[in-house]
Amino acid sequence: MESKNVILKRVMLLLVLILSTTTFLTIIAQSQAQYYYIQTSSPQYTIIPGSVFVEPLNSSQTLYIAVLLNFTNLASLQSYLNEIYLSAPQFHHWLTPSQFREYYYPSRSYVNSLIKYLESYNLQFLGNYGLILVFSGTVGNIEKAFNTYINVYYYPFKNLYWFGLLGIKNIGPFYYYSNNVTPSLPFNIGKYVLGVVGIDSLDPKVVNVVTQTWHLPMVKAQSGLVSKAIISPITIEQYFNFTLAYERGYTGGGSNIAIEGVPESFVNVSDIYSFWQLYGIPRTGHLNVIYFGNVTTGGQSGENELDAEWSGAFAPAANVTIVFSNGYVGGPQLAGNLLNYYYEYYYMVNYLNPNVISISVTVPESFLAAYYPAMLDMIHNIMLQAAAQGISVLAASGDWGYESDHPPPNFHIGTYNTIWYPESDPYVTSVGGIFLNASSNGSIVEISGWDYSTGGNSVVYPAQIYEITSLIPFTPVIVRTYPDIAFVSAGGYNIPEFGFGLPLVFQGQLFVWYGTSGAAPMTAAMVALAGTRLGALNFALYHISYQGIIESPLGNFVGKVAWIPITSGNNPLPAHYGWNYVTGPGTYNAYAMVYDLLLYSGLIES
Repeated sequence: MESKNVILKRVMLLLVLILSTTTFLTIIAQSQAQYYYIQTSSPQYTIIPGSVFVEPLNSSQTLYIAVLLNFTNLASLQSYLNEIYLSAPQFHHWLTPSQFREYYYPSRSYVNSLIKYLESYNLQFLGNYGLILVFSGTVGNIEKAFNTYINVYYYPFKNLYWFGLLGIKNIGPFYYYSNNVTPSLPFNIGKYVLGVVGIDSLDPKVVNVVTQTWHLPMVKAQSGLVSKAIISPITIEQYFNFTLAYERGYTGGGSNIAIEGVPESFVNVSDIYSFWQLYGIPRTGHLNVIYFGNVTTGGQSGENELDAEWSGAFAPAANVTIVFSNGYVGGPQLAGNLLNYYYEYYYMVNYLNPNVISISVTVPESFLAAYYPAMLDMIHNIMLQAAAQGISVLAASGDWGYESDHPPPNFHIGTYNTIWYPESDPYVTSVGGIFLNASSNGSIVEISGWDYSTGGNSVVYPAQIYEITSLIPFTPVIVRTYPDIAFVSAGGYNIPEFGFGLPLVFQGQLFVWYGTSGAAPMTAAMVALAGTRLGALNFALYHISYQGIIESPLGNFVGKVAWIPITSGNNPLPAHYGWNYVTGPGTYNAYAMVYDLLLYSGLIES
């Protein structure tokens, strides 16, 4: 029988072994925790499946890279958003831009420490663009700074796939470079780094990511497609009850509409004023155009002239500002103009702080999710900030049919198996399309779902709380789906669904157009009529019933019948009563919808 001393010694030895093992494991854990791995820079397909290794990228070659910064306290931010959208005590208590930056942006000391660290690897700091830090350096120094390797690869196939499905046709074969190891930084240096752009060349040298929703050229005359009757903004205002809103004093006074510009483009403001003059629009709001940089190789943007003309026409007292970022962020070397595209959002929410943002320039969601999730997350963060500040963001759903697989027969989008971003973002309202069947004198005879209105399912975001608790019949609860509302995208007399019957002044001449890119600014104008901040609209839209019953965190109200369900049209999935992939919940009576949105927000009494 062992003595008590022997047993005691064995117990003590066991404790020492346990403590030693624990200490050893702690040391390992600390060692592992010393580096922060930048996961969003190593997405599902960092190296395109099927690629062939060629050689390491020349270590002396200079690259321009951008370090993308994340918000701090993201869990706290999400809790705050839940409070201001879902609970009565903090309902719609918006933050100012300075408050948001104070609470959720990385500190200046953190940013300076990150810059100093990268400069220690001989990377040259070129500029700070809010949440984007731009550097240049050799491949060898970048590899050392981020603990990665950058190689040249050859993609031998003609088509590009993502999520196991065809993405883009006839794009290959091609060479590109990319990292083959997840980039990492010391934890305290890298903890707020969301991603790194520029350590691969898939975009822009291969894929032109940023796409105009309004893709078909404008026309002046084309047999069979141009309506003999033009549907004027005045006709649309009367049919959808904007005019009653004006009579009741809702003209957009006090509202600011910001329009996402096509990067590296410009507008002729005289065209916009000419449109308003042509149709006798009693404009009292101001028009402003902001340019960052002077790269205008994209030419004159008919897209943005369309956005300004129609939003300004439907909200005559609202201010309208178009923001162009032209070679301003990192120059043309970085991610095509995707960083410029992001910077427009950044500038809008931080320095314009408008009531409403209208977007008709878009990016394929599934492409970003597969290849550039850091950029998707960067834009999503700005949408979170917009929601916290009470900004309503509306985006055209697209003109390419169900999940972009069914485009009109007369144009080629070339991007498949995707819906569009930021339209799919939970805090963005995606605007689908309706078609106006007109008489020979231009009056509206009937409306239907526009056959090329894009709808579909997100591959990124789950079903949202407003979808799960929706008052709209047949709202899907599988994943985040869109559109969330619909408005005028095409129309005319005796023309096909993809025909031209809506006016636009461009380069001093009258053109005609179609596309959901008209639906977004018109709907943004409807929201602006309220003259106040309404925030992310989907929380309200899905809780306004077809009968006018409103369920708000502030209580249940009886409003006006604002929704107009759409029961015809297809993309090719059919429109029907209730939520559908062509029009979402449907289109709207403008005055009734403004009234119901204000009632939902507790800003008027029923």
